[in-house]
Amino acid sequence: MKKCPYSYLVVPIGEDGEEAYKAIIPKFKNLHVMADSPEELHELVVELVEEDIVRRKKEKEQIPEPDYKGKFNGQILIRTEPKIHEKLYFEAQASNLSLNKYIENRLQQEM
Repeated sequence: MKKCPYSYLVVPIGEDGEEAYKAIIPKFKNLHVMADSPEELHELVVELVEEDIVRRKKEKEQIPEPDYKGKFNGQILIRTEPKIHEKLYFEAQASNLSLNKYIENRLQQEM
């Protein structure tokens, strides 16, 4: 499978148990990509991005910088209001989880 130098979000769009997906490619907002599987979606994203880059070169349009594809270490440092910190702390305690694990679970639910 060919790598895509640009990040994209896979969004399930199928209904009634039907498998269908669309890609949102932040640096290529004009591209609309849909497919029946995540693998097929990836191949289409790579193909369409490459085609759009060729078009942009011909029309002397700016080509977006590829996204950083470095290693992520899993650490995120955030600052928040003390009230939110306190609320999350007590919710984590009530769930019998560490604050980090509780926030990680909450983030996963939102994805």
